[in-house]
Amino acid sequence: MIDRAAGEQDSSAPDKKKNYALLVDSFVRDLLTTGLILQRLDYDVYIANSGEDALKIINAAAPELVITELTLMQMSGLELLIHLKHTAATKAIPIIIHTSSGDQKSEEHCRASGCAAFLKKPAEVDALYSAIQLATKSTPRQFIRLRTLLPVRVGGHTSPDAATSVEFVSELSENGIFVRTLHPRPVNSVVPVNLIIHSMAIKVKAVVLRSFTMKPGLFKDPGMVLKFIEIANTDRELLRNFIKGQIMKDISIQ
Repeated sequence: MIDRAAGEQDSSAPDKKKNYALLVDSFVRDLLTTGLILQRLDYDVYIANSGEDALKIINAAAPELVITELTLMQMSGLELLIHLKHTAATKAIPIIIHTSSGDQKSEEHCRASGCAAFLKKPAEVDALYSAIQLATKSTPRQFIRLRTLLPVRVGGHTSPDAATSVEFVSELSENGIFVRTLHPRPVNSVVPVNLIIHSMAIKVKAVVLRSFTMKPGLFKDPGMVLKFIEIANTDRELLRNFIKGQIMKDISIQ
C-alpha cells in the first residue's frame, strides 16, 4: 500500500488475497506465538512440527514462504533447508530460519545452504517483518501494515454528502493509511487527516496516491490510499507503538 520506501507505491489493491506461509517448529508454544504474529501480518498460516510433515504440505501446495526451527524431530531444519534448495520445484521458495538453538557455525551453514535470513528466538516483530519482506518482495515494505478499523476524519471533501459520511481506516502504517469511503478524493489532493488512537488525536497532512470508486461487478472496497507528508515525530511514534501493540496483543514473548 503506502508503507514502502519513499516514492514507491504498492500496486496491490486493499482486498488482495492473503499470502500462504508454512511455519515449521517442534515447540508448540512457538508455533502458536509465531503463527499468530504471521496471521496479524496478513498471512494464511499452515503449521508442521516436523520436516517430514512440512514436505507433505509443500508437495500439496507450495507456500510463498517457509519459516523453520533448526531443532526438529528426525529431519532437522538445516536438512529441510538443503532438501528444498536442492529440489527444482521448491528451490525458489524463500526459507527463514527462526531458532532458539543456533550458534554462529549453524548460521554460517544455513546461509551457505541458501536461507533468506537467520533469526534467533524470540525475534522482535520488526526484525521478523523486515526479514519476510526482504525474502518475499521485489520492493520490500519499510513499515508494518496493519489491518484495522478506525474512524477517521479527512478534510477537503468534494461532495456535499461526504461531510456527513462515516469514513474508516482499514489499513494503517507509519507512513499512511487506506481509507474506506464512498467519496474518495482526487489523486494528488493534499488533505488534513484526523485520527484517534488510544483517545489521542493524531493530526497529519496527507496526499492521495490512489483512489477507488464503487463500480458494478468489482469486489473492491471504495476508498483511497493516503501517504503522510507531514507528521510530528511524537505522532509517528504513537502510530508505531499502536501497530506493534496490536500485532503483539495477548502474546507473551519469553
